[in-house]
Amino acid sequence: MKNIILFPGSFDPIHLGHFQMAKNASVYLNADVIFIPAVVSVWKNDSAPFEHKLKMIELMIKGEERMSVSNYEGTTNKEINYSINTIRYFKEIYKDDNLFLLIGEDQVNEFHRWKNAEEISKLAKIIFFQRPDIEIVSKNVKQFNMKELTGTYVDYSSSDIRELVSLDTKDEIINYISENSLYFIEKISEFIDQKRLSHSIEVAKLARLIAEKNKIDKSSAYIAGLLHDIGKSAKNIDVEVVMKENYPEFLDMPPFSYHQFVGEYIAKTFFGIKDEEVLKAIKYHATGNDDMNPLGKIIYSADKIEPTRGFDSSDLIESCLKNYEEGFIEVLKANKEYLTITKKDIENRLTKSCFNKYL
Repeated sequence: MKNIILFPGSFDPIHLGHFQMAKNASVYLNADVIFIPAVVSVWKNDSAPFEHKLKMIELMIKGEERMSVSNYEGTTNKEINYSINTIRYFKEIYKDDNLFLLIGEDQVNEFHRWKNAEEISKLAKIIFFQRPDIEIVSKNVKQFNMKELTGTYVDYSSSDIRELVSLDTKDEIINYISENSLYFIEKISEFIDQKRLSHSIEVAKLARLIAEKNKIDKSSAYIAGLLHDIGKSAKNIDVEVVMKENYPEFLDMPPFSYHQFVGEYIAKTFFGIKDEEVLKAIKYHATGNDDMNPLGKIIYSADKIEPTRGFDSSDLIESCLKNYEEGFIEVLKANKEYLTITKKDIENRLTKSCFNKYL
């Protein structure tokens, strides 16, 4: 007789909190875990298609022998899949095994409203983890014979990932989101075209790798890389108005540089980015300046040397991976040489101050 944990949810997308809950429950109960994603969350306008949620769960649990994912709710052709029907389905499959139902603590307090709640509690043992911010309705715990599991609770949020507030999931899932134009990528596409988006994704991936190798926050690097060019030919944005109203001190700069300032404006205004390090990295990624923070150096470098730029940048990439500061200097030297040969502007005050400070 085996212990089987059923773990239903929207998983839109799955995050590290979901994974840690499943892992802790599996160890605690010596059980296998089956993730059961819902087809659609009707209250979410930015919900991912079911097949993508399945794939992201597969990426999260890859290599975990005691974890699997079921597409059951995607096969019922029902608008609403009630939990009781899902539980009955799995009870037929695992007649002789012990079924557990893992739910979020917020649902503990709402469980009496679930369809056929009593029957569910008889078919499967209800289990949950304690959250410090929610007070438990003990009446439900007692009435439905629920069991609280012990373990560290980490407050991650799928909505924060969808909105690019955080990236608290596996890098492979973030890559999948980017490659399949889900969630925040759809919103970014409202500002820039596909060619610029593809470049931005490559910059984000390289910036994340450089940051990780240099023990700098990789999520911030990815977000800054992804948004660095969002002000370039931005749709529905009047660049002149944004510059006059928000960056009058930079109106003397050449027009090619305006997109970095507009990019910071869009990141703050439309994406709610508050991290000053991320904003500063976006603000000076094209020209540089004489006060580059670590993230700024990484984004500057990644923008200039990402692999699809059309030249062999492997040596510069390797240099940045070994030491981002030394790599930044090498990228600056190469960029100055390129700008000089192509007769591009290196005399504007920001570019000039950057070269003078670091070279």
